[in-house]
Amino acid sequence: MNLDAVYEPRVLKHSWKSRLFHWALILGFLPAAVTGFILWLRTGSEHFLHVAMQVHIASAAVVTVAAVWYTLFAFDRVVAFLRLIFTWSDRDVGWLLTGGGYPQKMLLGKKIAVPPMDKLNSGQKIFGIGFLFGGLLLIVSGWLLYAFIPVLPKAFIYWTDLTHLAVGVIVGLMIVPHVFLGVYNWGECKAMLGDGTQPLAEVQEHCPLWAANKIEPAKDDLAKAPGAVSCEAK
Repeated sequence: MNLDAVYEPRVLKHSWKSRLFHWALILGFLPAAVTGFILWLRTGSEHFLHVAMQVHIASAAVVTVAAVWYTLFAFDRVVAFLRLIFTWSDRDVGWLLTGGGYPQKMLLGKKIAVPPMDKLNSGQKIFGIGFLFGGLLLIVSGWLLYAFIPVLPKAFIYWTDLTHLAVGVIVGLMIVPHVFLGVYNWGECKAMLGDGTQPLAEVQEHCPLWAANKIEPAKDDLAKAPGAVSCEAK
């Protein structure tokens, strides 16, 4: 048996709080997005639309509670995320110009050199910025429409509803490539939805700057076999 393959070095890429928050987004935002499109297109009977609205509200509550919880109890991760998505350089421009190498890899089966990335690549940064502001707008506008229609001016409600619809469509469509690429990069998907760890070799391939500058052998290494090493972010 190849011990190097069994006891490969792994990196703790996502903390349990980040993974729990991501699961909350899956269980909250995805149903909210699907029911939002159903309500917008009015597909189904009145009873079906009523049920869709109830699911939409309940899912929105899950997202709202999760966002507040994560901000309060994982504020350091929020700060790190903001720092990552708003840090741009010439490398990001180069990465975007090549599409991160994905078109060549998927369509031509060809691997090309791309500028090295940190923990997030340029596409993830764009998605993060869009989801951050879009999510905040959806949460605020959604609860205004839920609770304050009787007391707010009609013109304000009209524009709030229009904003909720437009932003919801945009963010909902943004989720499609995010999910597709998440499944395509299966190692990253398993890390976020599983134990948070990813093989060091995969991290070095996709996040070379992060691997070179931000990880080190874990202090409480749980590896039992000779040569097995676990890693964690600094």
